[in-house]
Amino acid sequence: MKLEPIYTEMTQCRDCYKCVRVCPVKAIQVQDGSARVAHDRCIFCGKCVDICPAHAKKIRNDVPKVKRLLREKDAVYVSLAPSFVTEFIGKEEQLLKALVALGFAGVSETALGAEIVSGEVDRLLREQSDFPYISTACPTVVEAVRKYYPSMLSSLTPLASPLGAHSLLLRDLYGKDVGIVFIGPCISKKLEADRNPGLPDAVLTYRELTAWLQERGMDLDRPETLRGESTSLDPMGSWYGIASTPVDDEPVRFVPYLAGETTNYALENGMIATLEQGDVGLQDRTTGIAGTAAVLESLGGIKKACSDVNLIGRIPRFYEMLSCAGGCVNGPGCLQGAASIIKKAVGSRYTRERLGGLGGESRERPATPPSITFQYHLPVTQDQLPAGPASFEIEQALRKLGKADEAERLDCGGCGYSSCRDFAAAWLADMAEPEMCVTKMRKQAQSKVDMLLRTLPMGVVIVNREYRIVDCNAQFLNLFSSVTYEADDVELGKVSGSMLKRFIDLEHDLSQVFSGISQVRNRKHEDEQRIIEVTLFSIDNRRMAGALFQDTTTITRNRDAVMRRAEAVIQKNLQSVQQIASLLGENAAETEIMLSSMIDVFERPGDQL
Repeated sequence: MKLEPIYTEMTQCRDCYKCVRVCPVKAIQVQDGSARVAHDRCIFCGKCVDICPAHAKKIRNDVPKVKRLLREKDAVYVSLAPSFVTEFIGKEEQLLKALVALGFAGVSETALGAEIVSGEVDRLLREQSDFPYISTACPTVVEAVRKYYPSMLSSLTPLASPLGAHSLLLRDLYGKDVGIVFIGPCISKKLEADRNPGLPDAVLTYRELTAWLQERGMDLDRPETLRGESTSLDPMGSWYGIASTPVDDEPVRFVPYLAGETTNYALENGMIATLEQGDVGLQDRTTGIAGTAAVLESLGGIKKACSDVNLIGRIPRFYEMLSCAGGCVNGPGCLQGAASIIKKAVGSRYTRERLGGLGGESRERPATPPSITFQYHLPVTQDQLPAGPASFEIEQALRKLGKADEAERLDCGGCGYSSCRDFAAAWLADMAEPEMCVTKMRKQAQSKVDMLLRTLPMGVVIVNREYRIVDCNAQFLNLFSSVTYEADDVELGKVSGSMLKRFIDLEHDLSQVFSGISQVRNRKHEDEQRIIEVTLFSIDNRRMAGALFQDTTTITRNRDAVMRRAEAVIQKNLQSVQQIASLLGENAAETEIMLSSMIDVFERPGDQL
């Protein structure tokens, strides 16, 4: 069975539903209290991976696949995402040296593929005057369109992603049989690689790369640990020099040449800034949005706008969409590093310095090699998701879930869904369980507690640390108030908040329970007429305490009477025994005297009878 880029370790799932709450498309199926990723609905944004407190949502580890690729291929090249400068701040050169030490034949910038894509987008915008296009640089956005907005498939630019274009470029330069490994911040790039074998062959996140370096004992802060087997690089000339091996202190250069302004692709609106018609300040022709929720909302808005005759010709012609807020620099495969605003500044400065090193102007984009055809490689057909339930079916489900009345439909979001109707629809689709409803479970728990309190034959009271009554039952009132009948819930509710000492003074004993000196404390409460057994105990880690009261007056008095009668009988029996013993003693003495006399008579010498 093929392992998807994101999967669930079911034994580690802790029944918290956090992933349901954070998933923008609710692609989480809950069964038997465990939440798993429903891959047929997933857009692979990775939010569930970041939010899972038990780390049950995992990213597939492709390091073993890359190691195998390095063994089997004569040469394997790295396609390095432009966000690497914000992930390894100040360690860019050390990273390149470490990658070559791991065995890669060379490191190239994915931004080279972005240059070709930007050129093709410019061509499309020149040829099509009004048709709106959506960028395909982000695989998560592509999945969202395929699965949830299939009517907009034709708006996706019919181009390879920057990674796909770069993979084609590297194969054109170095041969069809070379291996290509993308390293970047993105989980959904693994999906892109799965669907397009060889474009690239494998994908590693920054987290996976860092773990691999640690496994090899490589530390980017310690250059002496970055030496590996000498690897011959193809000397494709670059503006900064010729690519070389990590021997001694010689630098490692990007191959085949350096990228220009497209190193800004990792930032929000970075793609737009590379287009001829792109203007980040004035967004009437091109505009960008980042963040999964914003992307999904925007897709719905664009769909609606395209059907409005008053907006045709007035809406932007190109939309740059990125799933991660702020851009790829905040991808789910990143390590916990600098803040987003710092990453933005670092990434922008890197691009500015790169352009300065190239002479202050962006160089002319390289011509697309004739052997490369830039067709969009991911499937462009809709995933057949199950149709949603009808409105009347949802109403029936709400009744079964105990939400027949509008007043019971609180839309609290505790289950992870924005409304009770959405939750009911998920339940009908076998994506949710009734136990996920917080209000339903709270009511059930409260009902069970109430039933237990009301039916116990003993008096029960629960108090807080201020010795105020939180709850009690009618038996408690019967014992310590003038109420002699079965009090109803209304009357019991009036008692809530009252000081316990109005009924019985137990503050000294309860203070022992609250202080932790005694978790369970037993005592007797006695007055002129009654004897009451009292059991006190702590609740919720000593935040509250409870007391059980049982009137044992009759039992105690009957027991005392029985004990007195038993004592009298025992005393009488003892006297009888003593009398019998005395009589037996007298008879034994008389017998002994008679026998002694008889012995004396028979033993006298010379006596004759």
